[in-house]
Amino acid sequence: MELREVLKSRRSIRQYTGEQVPEDTIREILSYAPWVPNHHVSEPWRFVVAQGDSLAALADLRHQAVLRRRAGEESAQARADKARQEFLEASAVIAVIQRLDEDGTRRHEDHAAVAMATYNIILAAWDAGVGAFWNTGPLMQDADVRTWLELREDEQPVAFLRLGYPKAVPVQRRSPIEDRVDWRR
Repeated sequence: MELREVLKSRRSIRQYTGEQVPEDTIREILSYAPWVPNHHVSEPWRFVVAQGDSLAALADLRHQAVLRRRAGEESAQARADKARQEFLEASAVIAVIQRLDEDGTRRHEDHAAVAMATYNIILAAWDAGVGAFWNTGPLMQDADVRTWLELREDEQPVAFLRLGYPKAVPVQRRSPIEDRVDWRR
């Protein structure tokens, strides 16, 4: 696909066919992550790819995290069950992790770089015919998830990317960019 086509056609994919994305394809998709603007080339990211039994374990952790966060809500169990199922339906989930610099300005710059690296993964996946969905939510601060990811004190998750072959591609529209640009001459 041409870059401009990838940029405009990419969608957040929530439903997958169930066909497994080959490990080589995931490795290639990940190879595009570092090619983003990154102050001092600090490369403040690392990735944990969960598949198979590890994916099931992460799905269970997501289930428990949602139950804890929604404790006392009538819909807690249903939401937790749905959260688990969403992960189980993916071919893989990639945890995107940021190394936290002590300097606040640098930390902010690094967060932007990690977000761009994450988007590179999403775009490379789309170009390879693989859909992705960027998840945050209860997993981001959950102690059990931190342990499972073997996070150091100076690390935090930025995203959990679900990957899989799209079952359906949603139609989306965007307002014309001119509606949100203020030209100053």
